[in-house]
Amino acid sequence: MTLEHQPPKITSNLSDNVGLTPMVKVMGGHSNNVEVLAKLEYANFTGSIKERTAKFIIEDLKAKNKLSPKTTIIIPTSGNLAISVAGMVAKDRNKVIAVVPERTSTDKIHLLKAMGVEIIRAPTEARREAAENMYSTAYKLSEQLQNSIVIDETNLPSAVYDDLAEEILQQTVLQLDYVFVGVETGSTISRLAKALKAEKPEIKVYGVEPVDSVFARNEGNQHYKRREWKIEDLGSNFVPKNFDGSLIDGWIQVSDKDAYSTARRLLREEGITCGPSSGAVVWATLNHASSVQQHTTHTFRSVAILNDTMRNYMSTLLSDEWLLENDLVDEMTTKQLEYLSSERYRAASVEDLQLPAAVTISPSATVSHALNLMMEREYSQLPVIHSSNKKLVGYISESTLEAHLSDGSAQPDEPVSQWMFNFLKRNKGEKTAAKYEMITPDTSLADLAKFFEKNSFAVVTDAERKWCLGVATKYDLISFLNRRNVF
Repeated sequence: MTLEHQPPKITSNLSDNVGLTPMVKVMGGHSNNVEVLAKLEYANFTGSIKERTAKFIIEDLKAKNKLSPKTTIIIPTSGNLAISVAGMVAKDRNKVIAVVPERTSTDKIHLLKAMGVEIIRAPTEARREAAENMYSTAYKLSEQLQNSIVIDETNLPSAVYDDLAEEILQQTVLQLDYVFVGVETGSTISRLAKALKAEKPEIKVYGVEPVDSVFARNEGNQHYKRREWKIEDLGSNFVPKNFDGSLIDGWIQVSDKDAYSTARRLLREEGITCGPSSGAVVWATLNHASSVQQHTTHTFRSVAILNDTMRNYMSTLLSDEWLLENDLVDEMTTKQLEYLSSERYRAASVEDLQLPAAVTISPSATVSHALNLMMEREYSQLPVIHSSNKKLVGYISESTLEAHLSDGSAQPDEPVSQWMFNFLKRNKGEKTAAKYEMITPDTSLADLAKFFEKNSFAVVTDAERKWCLGVATKYDLISFLNRRNVF
């Protein structure tokens, strides 16, 4: 077998695989005579562009004998740089401390803690010179800890992003007009702009930041005021002293709503799994493309740098409820979410599913009988009802019975009451009874759909739970939608 492309070679370290990320056309590829491309930096091994920063810094420190396995690394960061550094030094067992703003997502915090990183929270809105600012906190901590070093992204060597610039130029074969970069500390954009323009001076580089960030106005600290935005890894309430904006050709500010909505649109329409800051960069790129004048002989080309993965934002960007609660989706996305969650069911209820009568079993029935019945009817679960009053008491699962039979803990002639999921008392090995959520014929299909987000089937009863009326699955819901031609 001959592969069309050579796969990456086996390496000893993750750092050997940093970079060489894909570049793809997005949103149809063209907008108003502009070809829009996305550089997928979230394809790096821990999911962000910061792998490049981490690799450069760690290799530089080791080359200068400033980093040993006993060195404690302290990083003021919104999260991604700490994740990348922790992954880079995992084999060396370095202690890593991340000083992060309060708005850093719980998803990043969970990942950092799982990597063994110590977390220190700092106020999101703290000024650069304030004692509680994450940079001040990091340097103060370094003074107290022997053999420690601070990795400060606002003070990096100029060559950090030379490799990224080279990749962009090679992938576009120097046919490139505009580059759009999200800005948090200014480190990435200033160094990338320098490297790109060294090869092709006419390239225009635009910075992208939240509406209330300070780079576009170049306010610095002298006009400080409390600023808040939802987008992580983007924007600042101060301009670093060593930031060089002379090579930046323009700034585009993006609202939280446009950033989150675009990120969700990229996922749904393009399959691109980027975070909200990347959504902001793509929105800025498309907005700029719509303003470019038509050209008779030249198709302009824009590249958006997508810096991190949406997997760091499971509880925010990927939560429909969170987005709606925080008013972070545009009208089109809101309509899509409302349609998927309720409108397509058109006020229908469980009764409209027209379910067949329930096949039930009593607690005294044997394990073998239950398995035979499920095999005969092609069911995976059976409701268990009380022998005398016919009230629902629990359910039995085919996979559970087969597993217990296989390991010898259950016998074919034992009653299913010993192995059923019981709604009235604790199950074996569990501290509480199985949680029961009532589903009746009057339950809306919208609510049933939410129930199926966490459950594989629903036992339908009357409102007083005296009678088991049927069993519903997501298959029944999809079949209903298909009959209405709305699936």
